[in-house]
Amino acid sequence: MMVMFLGAALTCLIAIPNVEFGSGWTLESVSCLIGVIFLNGAYSGIFLWTGEIAPTTHRGLVYSICTGFDKVGSFIGPFIFNNLAPITHKAVPFVGLAFISVLCVLGSFLLVETGGKEIPLTGQDVEKRRKDYKYKL
Repeated sequence: MMVMFLGAALTCLIAIPNVEFGSGWTLESVSCLIGVIFLNGAYSGIFLWTGEIAPTTHRGLVYSICTGFDKVGSFIGPFIFNNLAPITHKAVPFVGLAFISVLCVLGSFLLVETGGKEIPLTGQDVEKRRKDYKYKL
């Protein structure tokens, strides 16, 4: 997941220079197409991890919230680019999204390891799992 977020950040930064390849293709359009692959991979990782962290009693609500934020994010992305493009430099939205992706990379370090453990069924199972967990920084 961290690789996907880092790839998304790098493709945002690569999209900043004005480079034309011909036939209407630019470095921005190519890097944005590649960035979508990284973002879809990161979203899939988040969605799968959500099912392993949330207890069964809360899983439906957590998946609904995750999907709701997905819809909000798909609305905000074009809104940001269409409204910031006329009033700022082209790099501002890309640098902002790259910064958010790097924050997600750093936040991924704090996720609880779920490998080789049972999926929690109740809230008490989650508390028991987190009781002796030590963050590895």
